[in-house]
Amino acid sequence: MDRDDEAAKTARQMRVAEAVVEELHRQGVAEVMANLGFDPTRMAQAVIRAADGDVIQFPGRLRGH
Repeated sequence: MDRDDEAAKTARQMRVAEAVVEELHRQGVAEVMANLGFDPTRMAQAVIRAADGDVIQFPGRLRGH
């Protein structure tokens, strides 16, 4: 991957991470999530993968299944 691609990838990840944080603020849970050690960068990576068509596995079991 060249420098421009890497810069674009990083910029996309930062924009998505910022959107995640803004949404957590909007919902009033940003401080609680931060106190629990939530990493918006990891969430951004998962969002980007899902947007690119990858199937994202969530840890744990589905309730009722």
